[in-house]
Amino acid sequence: MVHPWINEQQLRSSFTMEEDYEETAAVLIPLIQMEREWHVVFEVRAHTMRQQPGEISFPGGRLEQGETPVEAAVRETSEELEIDEHQVEVIGKLRPLATPHRQLIYPFVGILSTLPDVHHTDEVDHIFTVPLSTLLSMDPFHGEMEWTMSPDQNIPLDRMANAKAYKKRVIKMKEPFYEHEDYIIWGLTGKFLTQFINRIKENVFKPI
Repeated sequence: MVHPWINEQQLRSSFTMEEDYEETAAVLIPLIQMEREWHVVFEVRAHTMRQQPGEISFPGGRLEQGETPVEAAVRETSEELEIDEHQVEVIGKLRPLATPHRQLIYPFVGILSTLPDVHHTDEVDHIFTVPLSTLLSMDPFHGEMEWTMSPDQNIPLDRMANAKAYKKRVIKMKEPFYEHEDYIIWGLTGKFLTQFINRIKENVFKPI
């Protein structure tokens, strides 16, 4: 039965092929050339941050209204590293990843024209760089993080097919851990770093 108050135009206008970036974020893997060698720039998050204080990350954050992921990545890099946006050249993108909270994060790769000088800001405690040659030779170790899903009283388990699969469901996620000096790079940063390294290895060291 077709409801008479829903016409075809209303139906069509309810949907679009445009990207919906609500509840999404973007990050940038910053590269800089120093003394004729490429380095990757990492941030150590401020210890006063509410989320992941003191952890290692790439610059990034949530999209603002009307922004595309690449625009957000450049803006966040400019704000967090205290450089102008024109000092960031985006050269490519990697595969988006979802957080455990199902927020989608779009990663980009960019070249900085100058080395930032950031110390003890509201978001960044300090930065450090790792030579690309060092990262390419690293052999990260791996561990598993477990996430437990527990349905609350509003979930109709008694009416769900295969309900037992969702009682105290444990999801295991394999995590790469990169060690450099006193730093440990892991989590989404480690996963983006793995993508980045693999992409370079596939291109630079591919068979001739």
